[in-house]
Amino acid sequence: METAKISWELIAEKLDRLGKKPAWLADQLGVGSNVTTNWKNRGGAPHSRAKALAMVLRCSTDELLSGSKDLPVKSDTKSSSDAYNEFHTGDNFAAGPDLRPRWYPEISWVQAGMWTEIADNFVAAEDTKKYQCHIDLGPYGFVLRVEGLSMTAPPGVSPSFPPGMLLFVRPYEDAVPGNFVVAKRNGNTATFKKLTTIDGELYLEALNPNWPEQYMRVQHDDVICGVVKHAGFDL
Repeated sequence: METAKISWELIAEKLDRLGKKPAWLADQLGVGSNVTTNWKNRGGAPHSRAKALAMVLRCSTDELLSGSKDLPVKSDTKSSSDAYNEFHTGDNFAAGPDLRPRWYPEISWVQAGMWTEIADNFVAAEDTKKYQCHIDLGPYGFVLRVEGLSMTAPPGVSPSFPPGMLLFVRPYEDAVPGNFVVAKRNGNTATFKKLTTIDGELYLEALNPNWPEQYMRVQHDDVICGVVKHAGFDL
């Protein structure tokens, strides 16, 4: 069990210099405010959070892990975090994208099916896996891990979503044909399919041509829980 902690006093100092509160820190890390409250009450955060904290607090992981104060730097140098996140413009280039950390929890398929009901009150457990995404999934974004073979396309066909692939989902977005969606049908368990049209009717399509029910007509009580904006493997 991990007992060493990143000093809350040091975290609070960093927040104060940024003019931010613990609630802001929780939002940036993609966790509930109860997590940062627990860190404060227990004197610190676990070492496993060092990388994420360093990105948000704009400091080095070494500084957090050593518990040291800010190290003096030369006036013409910047930390790697500053260089990575700062916006610049010039004569022959434009400002880059906003690369602030955006962390989203990996949830179960049952939770995904209930998302429109529980999202407002969902509090991720402290040990919940969270993943960063370069795309803004909104305040209620979440991550799912593909199960089963229904969305595995034939060899050489792209896209394909084999088991184990992570899906980064933006809820509360209007889905249109061609989108890959997470939908709820017959209860709370969700399914992942491609939204498509056949003869003017909406269907949920499995990419695996050998799947027993490759096309499911969208019913009036089906609920689109979110649109998949990015997919990839956890390496």
